[in-house]
Amino acid sequence: MVHRTRDITKDTAATAGRATAGSPQRGVVRGGTAPLRLFCFHHAGGSAWSFAGWGRRLGPGIEVLPVSLLPRPASVPGPSGPVGTMDDLVREVAQRLAPVLDEPYAFYGHSMGALVAYCVAQRCLAAGRRPPACFVAGAHRAPHLPAPGLTTDLSDAATLDLLLGLGGAGRLLRENPRRMQAAVDRLRQDLLVSATYRHPAHGHRPLPCPVHVLHGSDDPLVPAAHAAAWNRHAAGHFSLRIMPGGHFFHKEHQGLFFGELIRALRTAGNDHQR
Repeated sequence: MVHRTRDITKDTAATAGRATAGSPQRGVVRGGTAPLRLFCFHHAGGSAWSFAGWGRRLGPGIEVLPVSLLPRPASVPGPSGPVGTMDDLVREVAQRLAPVLDEPYAFYGHSMGALVAYCVAQRCLAAGRRPPACFVAGAHRAPHLPAPGLTTDLSDAATLDLLLGLGGAGRLLRENPRRMQAAVDRLRQDLLVSATYRHPAHGHRPLPCPVHVLHGSDDPLVPAAHAAAWNRHAAGHFSLRIMPGGHFFHKEHQGLFFGELIRALRTAGNDHQR
């Protein structure tokens, strides 16, 4: 499911928070006339609402298209089959994005979203489709490195502590117990799905586009060396920017974050207009 950011309202956010694992998916939204489409993949426990306002911050040259990642438990069937593993999730997302990857585009993924975006990009390469013009990863280790053990205790209390401790719950969620519970449930499901990822020993190749990595200096989950290790997955230009803040540095220092993102995307957009 893909949204334009101008279509994301508080009602959309509430709907996303209430969505169940078997909710029907709407069709992919066609992009507009902007030179570059930016597909945004949200963090574990997040939703398309995570990217509300990004279109305004990035300007008219970039169309922001948030991608909903609502993995479903394997026991609940859906329109494209059950999604209980990272492979299942990536396959479904890649299928839904395929019709709108025919023009220049870029990927931004935050935390778990960076891993999903990377896997979708790899599927594009394997299928001989257009690769992204730019790949930006935030708050995630390089995909070949082992994941931290976050799924050993998935009680409501432990999941809520993780969500609040990392700064992933805004004021509106904290003030609404029902939405907070929905976010906790999504986070737990996302962590279980993410834990199923196994980096293949063969088959993946470095991305043939600029790769930019943004890392929070105080991120408790991602050491700086693990963020820097993304250079292994870049065939060409690679950059690592250490940002002040924790796992959700993009919320803590929005001016710095959007400045870095705009610089990366403008370079990609200019390359494709020549």
